[in-house]
Amino acid sequence: MIPAQQTRPLRAAIYCRISRDDDSSTSITTQEADARAWCQLRGYEVVMVRHDVGVSGSVRPEDRAGFGEIVAALSGIDVVVARSVDRFSRVTSHFASLVELLDKRSTTLADVQGQADLTSPYGRFVVTLMVAFAQLERETIQQRILRSRVELRQGGKWLGGAAPFGYRIVPDSEGNKRLDIDETAAAVLREVIERVNEGHTLSSEVERLNAAGVLSPGDYRREARGEKLTDERARWTYSALYQHLRSEVLRGYRVQGKREARRVVRDSDGKPVRVGPALIDDKTWRTLQATLDANGVETRRPRKKATMLLHVAWCASCDEHMYYNTRVYKDRRMDQYACLAARDKNRRDKCSGTSVNAERLEAEVESWLLRSFGHMPYTERVLVGGNDTASVIEELESDIAELAASLVGLRGAAKAAVLAQLESRQEALEEAQAEPASEPEWRWVPTGETVAERWAAADVAGKRLLLLSMRIRATIASATKGRVWDPERVSVGVHIDDPAAEAADAVLRDEFLADMA
Repeated sequence: MIPAQQTRPLRAAIYCRISRDDDSSTSITTQEADARAWCQLRGYEVVMVRHDVGVSGSVRPEDRAGFGEIVAALSGIDVVVARSVDRFSRVTSHFASLVELLDKRSTTLADVQGQADLTSPYGRFVVTLMVAFAQLERETIQQRILRSRVELRQGGKWLGGAAPFGYRIVPDSEGNKRLDIDETAAAVLREVIERVNEGHTLSSEVERLNAAGVLSPGDYRREARGEKLTDERARWTYSALYQHLRSEVLRGYRVQGKREARRVVRDSDGKPVRVGPALIDDKTWRTLQATLDANGVETRRPRKKATMLLHVAWCASCDEHMYYNTRVYKDRRMDQYACLAARDKNRRDKCSGTSVNAERLEAEVESWLLRSFGHMPYTERVLVGGNDTASVIEELESDIAELAASLVGLRGAAKAAVLAQLESRQEALEEAQAEPASEPEWRWVPTGETVAERWAAADVAGKRLLLLSMRIRATIASATKGRVWDPERVSVGVHIDDPAAEAADAVLRDEFLADMA
């Protein structure tokens, strides 16, 4: 409280706070100017000015950086001045604690608008009521914003921010914004997805995009905004592409969170909220996820090199895969395919270790393939027909598991909402399970190319996939002539793991060839 008699001017600290600095009437500049004029009119000596920009009125005053400095210097301050009471706080309990703190330090507070009078119990009561109304206003605004965002999320409207790569933001008929397909960017993603599903590694796709000069998502957005790109272009990265291919935004769903915390936003029935059209269909999406899972994709350690004979070259002694090793011998590249025993002495109980020149072996396999099958039409074996009940059931079961896990720690209305979503998803699951299932069948589909033409057009990963699809195996025997290349060590042929399945497959292939004739 202010003493009745003062032999010196009151020492004032000016405090300014705003949640967002702008040019409005309550800007930091306006607040400080008004407070200085008010202090000058009363003959106060301004000894300190502190600002808190971007700080909510719900934050305890002592916990703010600017006001905290004022608290630390209260021994040299008689009055703390602000433009209005709500600059100090918008929470009644925080304001009461502040007044008590200032009282103990023989300091008071005042506001330019003349709302604060702390010299009497009645004045303090009025100020506390004003702060309570400020708190009510803040909470009402928060509830309105929250309710608006929930309605937008469940209504499938775009809430703001840059569109995911492959999409663009467009207005809808209600004056809101939604996502639509950006065909140029979508074509890039669809090609990547198609190639990954065919068996190309994600690492090789990143290399291909960068080598071809395809604009990265960041540069693509900058160019779309009309910005001039520099010579130093941003590059595609493995981790970012991997995360994008894992995101269900490609299905047109609203997604929140990142990486492991990423979740699909759901409506009151538990169904995913759609904020735009699907960039790929559901079948392609499931194939993509299964492919990434099967490949054991690790975002931190991507496969650096695609090798043509991985799972094609086998050691005759230990009957295991041979792996590509980069070697330099007397300043010359002497890359090899080697079995595990050749690299690990502890594995030489049944094999002394087999290795072979990589370039020579790949040339031998290529020559055999083109000589044996190069003139034949290249066909692809695809699964057609049947309904997709199994995948629908799998997806519904995944939805139910995700919703059940989210129940932990929920109470009241939030828990009731999730339980309602669970019930709706369970009903959908029971309906799907009651549908009769029809099995798809394998068929051979012509590509219009010969094996030689497909081989010539394929990159290293594509050639490996062709060899695997044709069940080609190269078996390499141990060396008997030292480092000299010996083609007699290599035996190439078609390998059949399951004769019964191969016989059935041969019937389909013969039928196809007969139809072609």
